This record gives sequence, C-alpha cells and structure tokens, in this order.
Amino acid sequence: MVDEKKNSRRDFMKSTAVAGVGIASLHGIAPPSVLGANETVRMGGIGVGGRGQWGLREAKSRGARIVAVCDVYEERLMQARELSQTDDGQYADTYYEHEKLLERKDIDAVFIATPDHWHHDILIDAVRAGKDAYCEKPFSKTIEEGQEMVRAVRATKQIVQVGNHRRSGEHWKRGREVIRSGILGKVAWVKVYDTRNWSAGDPFTANLKINGRLDWDRFLGNAPKRAFDPYRYYAWRWYWDYAGGLMTDIGAHQLDVNQWLMDVKGPQTVAANGGNHYFKHWQTPDVVHAVLNYGDFTTLFTVEFINDRDSVGASFFGSEGTLMVDDRNGFRVYPQGEKMNEPIETWPRPYEGGDHVANFLACVKSRKEPNSPVEIGHEIITAAHLGNIAYRTGRRVTWDAENEEIIDVRRTKPSDAWMKSML
Repeated sequence: MVDEKKNSRRDFMKSTAVAGVGIASLHGIAPPSVLGANETVRMGGIGVGGRGQWGLREAKSRGARIVAVCDVYEERLMQARELSQTDDGQYADTYYEHEKLLERKDIDAVFIATPDHWHHDILIDAVRAGKDAYCEKPFSKTIEEGQEMVRAVRATKQIVQVGNHRRSGEHWKRGREVIRSGILGKVAWVKVYDTRNWSAGDPFTANLKINGRLDWDRFLGNAPKRAFDPYRYYAWRWYWDYAGGLMTDIGAHQLDVNQWLMDVKGPQTVAANGGNHYFKHWQTPDVVHAVLNYGDFTTLFTVEFINDRDSVGASFFGSEGTLMVDDRNGFRVYPQGEKMNEPIETWPRPYEGGDHVANFLACVKSRKEPNSPVEIGHEIITAAHLGNIAYRTGRRVTWDAENEEIIDVRRTKPSDAWMKSML
C-alpha cells in the first residue's frame, strides 16, 4: 500500500527554530556533557534499509542501544525494530517521520542512511535537535547543500561522522605513510576504480514488491512529485532526482583514497565521460570515467558494474615505484626497473566499516573529532559532484578548491583556435 501523506518538516522547523538558536548559543558557552566510557549510547536509526540496518547492527554490537527507528516503508521499519531487541526483550519505537524521532530527549545520536536527497534536511534537523549523527556517504546531493550542511553542523557542538569509512583503516594510513616517505618518488598519476559483476541484473531491483505501508510522498520529500515507481524507490541511487549515480556513490570512497593519500583538498579541473550501456532503467550512467587534474598529479577515476575483472582498488604511480591495492590482493609496493613485479612490502586490506562506527561511538562519549568530520566528507563528495557536472554538461569544469567556486566551464573540443587560446 502506498501512502501519500504530506511531510511535517515545515512544522518541525517552526517548532525548533528558536530552540536551535538557543542550542547554538548554549554550545558556544559550554560543550554538551561527556558520556562516561562505560555509559550506553542511545541511538535512533533514520532510513533503515540495508545500509541503515547494517549500521544499527554494528552500533548495537559495540554496546549502543537502539531506542527508535524511522523509515517510510513499513517492512523495513519492522525489520529494524526486530534487530533492536535487547537482552530483556525491549524493542525500539517506530516512526514514519524523522521529526518525531528527533523530538525525543532520550536519544544521544542517530544513524542516517536515507537516500541522498534527504541527507541535507535530516542532518541539519538532527544537530539542531541536539543529536550527534553518523551520516552515510555520499555526504550531500549537491555542492551547495554540502556547504550548508557544514555550516549548520559547525554552528553546534554536535559530533558528526560521515560514512567515508576508509578513514578508519590503519591499512590506508600505512599507504599514506608510504607515499609521504618518498619511496615512490614523484607520484604523477593515480588510478582509482571500482568494477563489479552485476551482469545478472541490478540487485536493487531483484524484488519490486511492496509489502505493507509505504509513504511515497515522504520518500520524495523535496524531489519533483511523480507517481509511484518501484524502480525509483528501490534503485534511487541511479536517478538524478535522488542521487548522483556511480560517480557519487562510489566516488565517496575511491576519491577519498585519492585525495587523502595524496594530501589534497580538491581538483583544479575535471572532465568526464561515459554512458548507459547495460542497465536500461538507470538514468545515471552505468559506465563512467572522470579525469581530475590536481596541478601536481592527475587522477583517473573509473567505475562500472558490468564486469569485475579489475576488482576494486587504487594505484599510485611514482618515478621510483608503485603502490597498488585491491580487494583481492591487498596492498603491495613495487620498485621500478627489473624487479618491478617483486613487491618490497605487502599488507592486507580488511574491511574497516565496523571500525568507523566504533570511532563514531567513541567520539560521542569523548567529544573528540571523528575520523571523517563534515569538512572531509564535503571535500570528497565535491570532487564527485564536479565529475557529474562535467559529465552532464559535456564540458571541462575548472574549480577553485580553496574558495569552493567554479571558475569557468570550458568545452574540450581540440580545435586549433581553442588549443592556441590555452597556450
């Protein structure tokens, strides 16, 4: 059953506007009380599909108590309620509207795993309501929204972790140390990529049935109004109204590896190309490539979900050696020359998602900055947004990372007149 109730965020914002100012002012005088190391973090989940349920399980396994869950779809809401069960048989309360969950005074933090187009409103509502937040990647749907989100979070003293979980991996920190040590020489080219075998079909559309209540109007939020479409509901990542496709969904991880290990804030220019070659219901491209020039080096970011021959990984090519990592073979450091196929150092590449949740919970208690604060999440996804701008306009984008401004957008047609104007 599809329910087309109107959302209540406008009423929520009116009721918390004055309180939000008060919270910001109060936080300017004194920080929130620090939870003791042995105290339980009481959490709410907002958006409890597959990733949201994963986050709640990770938090629960690390001692958090799930006291409330919110989603627009009844089936997922009941699944999240079930996993919240405590040892003494208590369950989380359920909500269809995040504003009502945020009104509760017994919630310390929320795990936000909604479609991307809801991140802006829900994160801002959460911090203004005095809640810490783990906000799944991609951080924002647009560059402008990301800027607003950073300002809103920093107007409070709330702890916010963005779900760029590679930041909590010691194995990635070792890779950064290798690059900074100079053993690779001058790194001039970086390749980051994600290839997966979905040739049997998009797993998000394997089951298009709706079991129970679904508040479709609530799902749409500020997106354009349209009749219910199960493809758009289940596969929202691949529609421009709700997300940025592979560029932002995967760029949030792979461009993070690129910018973090190379110690840069953002590219100078971005060009992109690709297309829809396999998944006909996708609006965003199913094969896409971006070339990002950082001034001191150039990065190729490539992603497709049709063939997984290359796995998921990154390569850093230097004048003296190469650092390579992928999900199958872990990290390897190779020299140049005759022994270029003989690694001089190797180490594993485990999954760091759980550690990222653990870091967030620890920071909720200590009030220390988490591994992926909002500024980092914003910088990473801005590079991906620029890739989408380049793809959708068919033009190269020039970016001022320091001032966060697009300087100009230029065509890349290599005519003689254009080439002369560039020299």
